[in-house]
Amino acid sequence: MNTNALRLLALAALSLPLAAAAPVKFEVATSSENVNVVTVESETAVENFTGRTNKVRGSLTFDPQAKAGGGTVIIDGASIDTGIAARNGHMRGSQWLNFDKTPDVKFTATRVTPLGGDRYRIVGTLTMNGVTRPLTTEATVRYTAANDTTKAAGFKGNVLAVSTRFNIKLSDFGVKHGQIDAGRVSNDLTLAVRFIASDG
Repeated sequence: MNTNALRLLALAALSLPLAAAAPVKFEVATSSENVNVVTVESETAVENFTGRTNKVRGSLTFDPQAKAGGGTVIIDGASIDTGIAARNGHMRGSQWLNFDKTPDVKFTATRVTPLGGDRYRIVGTLTMNGVTRPLTTEATVRYTAANDTTKAAGFKGNVLAVSTRFNIKLSDFGVKHGQIDAGRVSNDLTLAVRFIASDG
């Protein structure tokens, strides 16, 4: 066998692991809610509040070699706690985010672009209050192969740690209220989402 043929065989062998790589399905860790955190922040000149929930679910696909993936993550909006029961009730009501009727806040990623390291640009749609809008954001996605530490944390397989932030306008999702016009409640909300997913 000549030198060129040997080189071609070596290149083919090197390419086999990459060719065999494929996106793997990861499920958000709902059995360990404490590792998932969603915060909702609203800030105005007269009133600020932060809401919080640990109720996140969904499934993702991710290929750590190709740095590609997608999927859907759902936040239980009805479980968001702002620290004041009356405000929680207002937020769930039909005049605001209507979480009593449509509790799911759903983000579906349709295109993922690596930005370097663990950073990605995510293009997709956000659905809230029965309204779906396009949304682009950035996320940190850290992949950890299964090891003693992940097993000790209760995960059976490989792990993804995802952190992202959505900046949204209530008016884009059908919310119109006099308190927004008066400046007591901001039309701008920030949703910060951190969760763990596993393929085990």
